[in-house]
Amino acid sequence: MGQGSGLFSVVETTARRLHSVLTPIGFATTLLFGAPALAYDDSDCARQETVPVSVDEDFGNWSEMDAARKRALDRTNQLAISQVVGVEVKSSRENRAEIVNSDAEQRFKQLEQTNLAGFVRVKILEENRKTTEAGGSLSIKSDVTVCVPKSQTVRKEEQERAARQQRPAKPVDPTTAAWFDPVTGQPRVWYWREGSNYEFFDNSGFHPRTGDKLLIVDRKVVTEWRLSVERAKREAVERVQREAAQREAEAQRQAKIARAGELCDQAAAGPYDPDRPKTTPGVAWEVLRGAGGQAVEACEIAARQYPEERRYRYQLARAYQASEPRKALPLLQVLMRQNYRAAYDNYGWALLDTRVGRNDLAGALASFRQGANLGDPDAMVSLATMISKGRVEGVGQDEAYRLFKRAAGLGHREASEAVDRLMEGQRQAEQQRLQNEQAARAFMGLVGGALGGIGRR
Repeated sequence: MGQGSGLFSVVETTARRLHSVLTPIGFATTLLFGAPALAYDDSDCARQETVPVSVDEDFGNWSEMDAARKRALDRTNQLAISQVVGVEVKSSRENRAEIVNSDAEQRFKQLEQTNLAGFVRVKILEENRKTTEAGGSLSIKSDVTVCVPKSQTVRKEEQERAARQQRPAKPVDPTTAAWFDPVTGQPRVWYWREGSNYEFFDNSGFHPRTGDKLLIVDRKVVTEWRLSVERAKREAVERVQREAAQREAEAQRQAKIARAGELCDQAAAGPYDPDRPKTTPGVAWEVLRGAGGQAVEACEIAARQYPEERRYRYQLARAYQASEPRKALPLLQVLMRQNYRAAYDNYGWALLDTRVGRNDLAGALASFRQGANLGDPDAMVSLATMISKGRVEGVGQDEAYRLFKRAAGLGHREASEAVDRLMEGQRQAEQQRLQNEQAARAFMGLVGGALGGIGRR
């Protein structure tokens, strides 16, 4: 097999006896064959890469061969590391020694500081020696696996993760939480969500109340949570404003309730209702028609609050006649049964209102007459008006005048105006009668004179 083969056997035998010693970058050489005893865990590596390396090393005499072999294997390590991590590693004179994991961790820290992060495993495939008169040369072909250790930051993160897995998740305040690792960008918070409700935790695990699995956050979750917080703030402001408006509306409603009777009188009292308070001036029909809605609201409250007070129900019926006359009829009918005098006039006009659709003239006249008999001035004026227009058979104008004058005596302004018109008409008629009589007498005098002249001829 030759001297080279013999040397390889020696090296192989020596390597097996050394049981695969591990060497860190830039330090002592390690020979690995078969399944070596690892000086570092694969989990310590950020990555591992195997590269082929061939080196030649000269030596002067046989006693220098071991030193040459060490130099060759050092160069093997240097070349492999250079290929993998892109740096040139200088060899050192550190004695070969097996490095256990605890030592390896220390090496990681040292090597990180010098940017020479890596460990190697060397598997010699072939070793040949050539001798000459001047000395010899050693040729070694190897497969070298280079381990690039994880950075201290990554290792710290893994250690923290392992520690977290040993304890239950604890709630965190999302307003102060560090969502992501500032170095690696990895999420550091887990969350649980139900609808728009979020809860955040410092560890993986399960929700302590629901048993749901906690999920790791991402940028979308953080954005959605922030949007939900802003939305909740807006909704809270809107809720406060809405509640304030509701309180104000309720305060106004309570104020209306407290003043319901007063407001109803102010909004819908009949100007000539004989049963209204004398201090209440009343509201003309034309004014009531323009503000019927407010009058209805006030009088509905008053009628509910004071069900025994007929005046409020009458004023409610009057307000209904301005906007919803059909609603007025049942109220007026009840009031007439209770002999509320002003109701008769309103009921009569409701029977003639085209919106009601009754067109009951006889019923209207009967209602007017009954109200007039009870002393309601509006009913007197309404009946007198119908007589004046010739819509009441068998009744002369003197009855109309009597009704107007009676209503005027009760303070009815329109009745007073009607009386004045009738009196002016009577005055003008009397004056016309006197003028006619004078004209007639003058005419008769002329006729008599003419006839006398004829007799004297």
